[in-house]
Amino acid sequence: MRIEQERLRECAAAECTSAKARLEGARRQWHHFERKDKPAFVRWRAREFGTLLSKAREVETQIRDAQTLVHEVEMEMRRGFQDAHSAYQRVMFRRENPTAGPDDEDAAGPREGNSEAGKLSDFEKETLFQEWVKRSLGTNPDKMDDEAYLTTFEAFKSHMFRGAPEEPRARNVQRRTAQKRIEIEEEEEEAEEARDARVKALYRILVRRLHPDLRDDASVGVSALWHEVQEAYAAGDVAHLEILLALIDIESNGTGAQTSVSQMRATLAELERATRALEKSLLEAEGEDAWDFAQSGPNGDLRLRVERQLKSDLAQRSLRLDVLTKTIAGWKQGPIANRKVMTSRFR
Repeated sequence: MRIEQERLRECAAAECTSAKARLEGARRQWHHFERKDKPAFVRWRAREFGTLLSKAREVETQIRDAQTLVHEVEMEMRRGFQDAHSAYQRVMFRRENPTAGPDDEDAAGPREGNSEAGKLSDFEKETLFQEWVKRSLGTNPDKMDDEAYLTTFEAFKSHMFRGAPEEPRARNVQRRTAQKRIEIEEEEEEAEEARDARVKALYRILVRRLHPDLRDDASVGVSALWHEVQEAYAAGDVAHLEILLALIDIESNGTGAQTSVSQMRATLAELERATRALEKSLLEAEGEDAWDFAQSGPNGDLRLRVERQLKSDLAQRSLRLDVLTKTIAGWKQGPIANRKVMTSRFR
C-alpha cells in the first residue's frame, strides 16, 4: 500500500522549523553570554579588584612552584630514599647543579642500603608517616582506627623504605590499589578514545558538507559555519559539532521531496538533543556573576559578592601555600629537628 507522505512531511518540517528556532534562540543567548557578558565582566573585575587579582596570581605561582618541588621530592623518595630530608637535599643539589653527574649527586644524600639511611628508627619512620598522612590524606592520624593505621603504615613503609619487610596484608592492599588505579585509567582512556572518535566522525561529515572547495554557494553564512566547525573541532566540542550538523541538515535538506520523513525525524531528534544540552549550559550560566552583565552592569551587591569571593579564594589558596611551605621547611630541617613528642601506637 502506498502511503502519501506529504502531510507527514509537512508536520515533520513544521516541528523541525520550531526546534530550529528554539535552538537558534538558545545559541544567540549563549553567544551573547560568551562574547559580551563575560568579557565585560572580566574587564570590570580587573578594574575594580586589580590588587586582589594580582595577589591571587602571585600566590598561585608560588603554589605551582612549591607543588613542583614537593612532587620532585616525593618522586625521589619513591626511587629509593629512606627519608624526605635526604630526598630534598638531592633534589636541591640537582637544581643548583643541573650538569652534575650521579657520582656528584651521591654527596647530596644517602641512598637505600647506605649505613646512614639504615639508621632511621621506627620512631622516625612513624614521624614521617604521620606527616605524610596529614599532608597527603588531609586527616589527623590520631583519628584513624588501629587497623586502618597499621595497614596504612605498613604500606607506607613498604613503599618508602624498600628495605623494610612487607606484611602480606600490606602487599594485598598495594596490589588492590594499583589494580583499581589501572582500571580507572583504562576506563578514562576508553572514554577519551570514544569521544575523539565521535569528534573525528562529525568533523569528516561537516567538512564534506561545508568545505569551500566543495560548495558552489559560498556565502557569509556558510563561511561562518565553516569557522565554527574549525573552532569546535580544535576544542574537541562534541556538542557544538552535533549542533552544527543538525543546523546544516535543516538548511540543506529543507522540506523537499528528496528528504524522507525518517530523515527529518532524525534531524528533529538531533536538534532537540542539542537544544537541551545548550539550555542546560545556559541554566548553569545564569548562576554566574557575569550573566547579563553587558546589559545590567555592576551594582553594589555584585561588587560586594565578587570581592568577598575573591578574598575567600585568596585566603584558601594562601592556606594551601602555607601548608606546602611548612612541608618543604620540615624536609629542609630534617625529621630529627622537627621531632615531636608522641606516644607510638606500636609500643
